[in-house]
Amino acid sequence: MHRLTLAGFTALSLIAAPTAWAGKVDVPLPTVVYSAQPKLHLLGAGQLYWFLFHVYNAALYVDGQTYAPQTAPFALAIQYKRDFSSRELARTSLEQMDRLSHPSRSLHAAFAEELKTAFPNVKPGDELVGLCVPQQYTAFYFNGKLFSTIHNPAFCPAFFGIWLDPATKVPGLRKKLLGPHA
Repeated sequence: MHRLTLAGFTALSLIAAPTAWAGKVDVPLPTVVYSAQPKLHLLGAGQLYWFLFHVYNAALYVDGQTYAPQTAPFALAIQYKRDFSSRELARTSLEQMDRLSHPSRSLHAAFAEELKTAFPNVKPGDELVGLCVPQQYTAFYFNGKLFSTIHNPAFCPAFFGIWLDPATKVPGLRKKLLGPHA
């Protein structure tokens, strides 16, 4: 079986839009994240498919009744179904952050530098959780352990916009993450 890379997914996106399929999605939040933010609870969850390939399951956890990214902590948990290198994750994240938030040159450079060490390599079954504490930090947890922390207040909205911005490339998944009242 050959490895389908992110470049392959990009090529597939030219012929098929990303799809969030219905079905039960269980992406639990690790205990260590609840220790950092005990009021988090599940808001919504979905699956991402590119063409016919299951890429990952995702779940959004919030502190409060709704997603309030400017004022309340939240976490996005992703359980991978495919292999991705840390470099692929960083490159694709930066491309989408640029597309959605249009950062200045200096902010783009800061994001690029921060993303170099933000992620591990992932394989099927791995879980990566991004925790945002607005105006303070973004922390990434890999398989239940703290992996990296970014202390740049501009990073959080730009990064999580990849999934949660109204102009996301995955609007079906966004709708599922934001729950029935989105």
